[in-house]
Amino acid sequence: MTELAQRILDKVRGSLDADRLAGAIVYLDWNPIRAGERVQVGDALIEVPWDAHIAFVDLEPKANWGHASCYLAIRRDAEEVIQVASQMPPFLKAETSTFRLLWRGPLAPKWAVATNSD
Repeated sequence: MTELAQRILDKVRGSLDADRLAGAIVYLDWNPIRAGERVQVGDALIEVPWDAHIAFVDLEPKANWGHASCYLAIRRDAEEVIQVASQMPPFLKAETSTFRLLWRGPLAPKWAVATNSD
């Protein structure tokens, strides 16, 4: 795992309950978001005041679409995190998603990990 990935994962772990994360799957958009950008991901609109990365946390990966999840805008150069509750993942549309698996909790099934063909 890269240093950036580990730092982001540490911020995800610091932002959410450990018991919920044990069964969750975390995805990261490796494309940075610039300060002031508004980003539509899944059913969430996120505006970040600083350079950030967006993580998607599937809190119920065994469920079908439309269940508890959240997006985290994670500041690149400091500790701030913006959390936005959601019901939909970022990879519903036909275009290729830029989100990639960051971490799978020990209680989350391998079959539930969304993958890309690229």
